[in-house]
Amino acid sequence: MNNMALVVLDGNLTADPEQRDAGKQLVARFHVASNHEFGNANDKKFVSFFQIECWNKLAENCIKYLHKGDRVTIQGDLRQDRWQDGDGKSRTLIKVVARSVRFDYTKKREDDKAA
Repeated sequence: MNNMALVVLDGNLTADPEQRDAGKQLVARFHVASNHEFGNANDKKFVSFFQIECWNKLAENCIKYLHKGDRVTIQGDLRQDRWQDGDGKSRTLIKVVARSVRFDYTKKREDDKAA
């Protein structure tokens, strides 16, 4: 039986998506910054950064339409990658493999201004 590690988060892209090829499949990777605050307005605020990975058609659309600063809502699965670095040390990365990406634009694009 598969366990579920589903996550939904929203935030802003820290940079344009990067395109990678995995054999015959297209992969897009980008990071999302998500703001947090707890308690009242005087309490400390902080930012979490999440690596997002998209595959195939979803990757194609993210590469084509998303840019640094764009607001997105991601629904996906948490996945942990493990590997040995060049020095033989064990490394780990927890990322979100997106099932869906909603483009929540908050700023006008130059293309939209020209129309």
